[in-house]
Amino acid sequence: MAIRAMRHSRPLGRLALGLALSVAAGGLGAATAIWPVGAVARAAPRHRVRYRPVGCRTSGGEVAHFQGPDRRLVALSFDDGPSIYTRQFVRMLAANHVVATFFMIGEQIDPVYRATMREELRDGDALGDHTWSHPDLVGLGSPFSQIKGTREVIRRETGYTPCLFRPPYGAYDSAVVHAARTLGLATIMWDVDPIDWSLPGVGAIEQRVLAQVRPGSIILSHDGGGPRQETLQAYPYIIRRLRERGYRLVTVPRLLGFKTVYRRCTLRCRGTAIKGRPPRGSIVQDG
Repeated sequence: MAIRAMRHSRPLGRLALGLALSVAAGGLGAATAIWPVGAVARAAPRHRVRYRPVGCRTSGGEVAHFQGPDRRLVALSFDDGPSIYTRQFVRMLAANHVVATFFMIGEQIDPVYRATMREELRDGDALGDHTWSHPDLVGLGSPFSQIKGTREVIRRETGYTPCLFRPPYGAYDSAVVHAARTLGLATIMWDVDPIDWSLPGVGAIEQRVLAQVRPGSIILSHDGGGPRQETLQAYPYIIRRLRERGYRLVTVPRLLGFKTVYRRCTLRCRGTAIKGRPPRGSIVQDG
């Protein structure tokens, strides 16, 4: 049987050539058992598994947490964002290889800040609830909607559901703590306050933090609510001095032993996938 030359608009591929030779040798039945000429079996490409934080889980009852265990761990926390300064804080923390916890006001969470919030999660920072409009919750009546609204908008913009809540002005009572707990949120206070919102100067912020900090401290500062250049400038020095004292800086959930929840993902990671694998002790879910 003669093999006639076949005309193609482009050179005959190896698969087609293999079929042509096999048909010539004995028909289509033989072709189905023959690999294409020169072909090498390759597995379909696989997407690398990544992990994105989707929330955290608390432990303990209806109490307010002022500090963590007596260990050489310290948690930085920043209130009243997101703001025009928040991205600078995120970049400052990343440059110093440090994580922090950001307590956010719901009515300020605009889509313009979505990329910054997702960058926080990628870097290993934690997000917390700081009510919808920053009122004094004591005597407000029902604090539930103020807390729930912010939790929901954080989840909508980032895919992350917070488990931390900080009452504005540090004002709370049992009703506030109960409302937060009903929503799965632990009430977080602090034991170090440089009063940076009053703009006391970079040196004063540095001195106040370093004078008050203890093992297990939760440090309060602000990335929103006013001009925050002083706070931004103070923290590289504070971070360096804390490390010199042997402290490790962690998020509030990590300080308190709460577990961060991660979800495996490949393509649909919502821009929040972390580098590497989740820390030991995390909860990992299938995506």
